[in-house]
Amino acid sequence: MSTTKTQPQATTEFPPLNQIGGKALDAVSALAEANQRVVGQLIELSASAAADRLRTLGELQSAALDAARGVFTPMNPREAFEELRQDPFAWYRKGVASMLDGTQRVFKLFETNAQIVSRNTERFQGTAERTGKEIENAVSTCTSRLREIYGPRN
Repeated sequence: MSTTKTQPQATTEFPPLNQIGGKALDAVSALAEANQRVVGQLIELSASAAADRLRTLGELQSAALDAARGVFTPMNPREAFEELRQDPFAWYRKGVASMLDGTQRVFKLFETNAQIVSRNTERFQGTAERTGKEIENAVSTCTSRLREIYGPRN
């Protein structure tokens, strides 16, 4: 009685040596192409983000300048003193109204800034989604190519 068990032998066929080098070269080529596409898309996304950031900063600065223009109304100190001397309550009312107007301008500036940032975010989101799809396509193409190279032989 024999105590040794016979195990089925796995049949793995190795491709000829001349095909191994060619397949490896094809695989490296496919990976390099996918890497080039992915890095290109990431660079494009970064450039787009930088351009959007500059555009947003310009819009925010423009909105701040527009809000500041109306706040500073130059007044001659003599005229202000004369107005205060003639009707102190009118001068006080004018000061309070100016302060309330300034507060309204600040809130309007906050609203405008929020709209600008929101628009920028929407633009960047669209760009990021397109970049994601391009990267996904590059990886999918690379995967398909590697399956062709190393797939089962018929």
